[in-house]
Amino acid sequence: MSDPIHAEGMEKISTGIEGLDDITAGGLPLRRTTLLMGGPGCGKTVVSLQILVSGALRHGMAGIFVAFEENAQRVSSNARSFGWDMGEMERKTLHFIDARVRSDVVKGGAFDITGLLAGLEAKAREMNAKVIVFDAIDVLLSLLDDPAAECRELYRLNEWLLRNKFTGILTTKIEDDLPGTAQRYGFMPFMADCVVILKQRVTDRVAVRSIRVVKYRGSPHVLNEVPFTIGPTGVEIGSSSGVHPEPQPFDERVSTGIEPLDAMLCGGFYRGTNALITGSSGTGKSMLAGAFIEAACRRGERAVFISFDENSKDIVRDLGTVSLHLAAHLASGLLRMEAVRTESASSEEHFTRIKRIIAEHGPRCVVVDPLSALARVGGGLAARAVAERLIYLCRNAGITVLFTSLLEGTDPHLETTALHVSTISDSWLQLSYALENSERNRALSIVKSRGSKHSNQQRELIFSETGLTLTAPYTANGKVLVGSDRAKREKAVRSERSPMRHPIETKPGDDE
Repeated sequence: MSDPIHAEGMEKISTGIEGLDDITAGGLPLRRTTLLMGGPGCGKTVVSLQILVSGALRHGMAGIFVAFEENAQRVSSNARSFGWDMGEMERKTLHFIDARVRSDVVKGGAFDITGLLAGLEAKAREMNAKVIVFDAIDVLLSLLDDPAAECRELYRLNEWLLRNKFTGILTTKIEDDLPGTAQRYGFMPFMADCVVILKQRVTDRVAVRSIRVVKYRGSPHVLNEVPFTIGPTGVEIGSSSGVHPEPQPFDERVSTGIEPLDAMLCGGFYRGTNALITGSSGTGKSMLAGAFIEAACRRGERAVFISFDENSKDIVRDLGTVSLHLAAHLASGLLRMEAVRTESASSEEHFTRIKRIIAEHGPRCVVVDPLSALARVGGGLAARAVAERLIYLCRNAGITVLFTSLLEGTDPHLETTALHVSTISDSWLQLSYALENSERNRALSIVKSRGSKHSNQQRELIFSETGLTLTAPYTANGKVLVGSDRAKREKAVRSERSPMRHPIETKPGDDE
């Protein structure tokens, strides 16, 4: 019998997992077999279950989940932790079958899966089910304890799925992320139309999950490994299709919150762009970020301030010392501040959380302070990928985003960043220390600002009770003066320019 799928062309079923649909160019093959492989804890069960739930919720597509290793009711109960209404779906569109073999069962004679498939077919016809998941199929096949028989039964299962035009999803364990070790079933990847490997590894003491489409017959797909997380709403996969929409550029300028800095940038940042502030510890990165956010709130725009490893209340207090008052904006709901402990999650999980916060709050301006913290969790490459996706996320949404990044050391000429994202930043401001006469004074310069004829001068950054400001450049004898040197020189100049006064006391008759 000819395969109707090849005659009609490739059809797909959406997984309901945004990133997975991206890397598979639309979803999994309809009425064909997909194989999910991975070690323990990598998310095979959750991914397959979420595909069933999405089909039921979004398309009313009935499905069956066959559990060979874990208690089916426990799988259903665990699914409720993601906020899925399993009770309603189980009454209408989802059915769980507990196909575990009890440990006290003794096998006698030949064994095959014909009886199981007959029962499944009857239930599928009754429900009009279109998708069937066989979770931990390797556990069932291990009962045969005969490689030839295992191969035969697996092909029997695949032919049954094709004959009945079911979309089949099989999960199996592998060792050391190697497809060929699929619990003695190395032929499984050759049988399936789509093969996906899920991994879990520890990098820099941080657990990281990733997914990769190894094979997809008749369809383009992304071959690269893509990180994913299992969060409060299920699986979230970072798309890595390499294609980003080109948003229309804004002509509107957004204030930095510091008037002299706006002037140096010819009016501020462009709306919908990203800016990077770099500097060593204590140079004032968070203060500039606070000024940017306060200016957004004063314009009546919603804003988000993400802080790594610093308490939000401490930030509000510290900004208040330079007349940047955020408490009222927090109370009004315009501003949302989130304090995050860097090592509590991987960089991918942090991105997922930030993405969720942005979706919930709908800000026009966002601060991430400091972005360089991501380099400590999951490795530099993963952190850079997250930073790039966060930039594209904000750009596509028309959000103006300001990042800070910590530079190690005090070399004012050190023009690099921990994540090397400066090349894709639209504006780059660098803070440094000017060390003169036992004084440590802050200085700001603009490394770049795309589309702006920005100032090339270095300005002294002043913190005071009245706010933040930048002094105009002041030179004497070919040298830029800052701090007390500048104050002394200005005082001397004022003295030189003031009129000379020589009061003379006179007595009556002295002029005679």
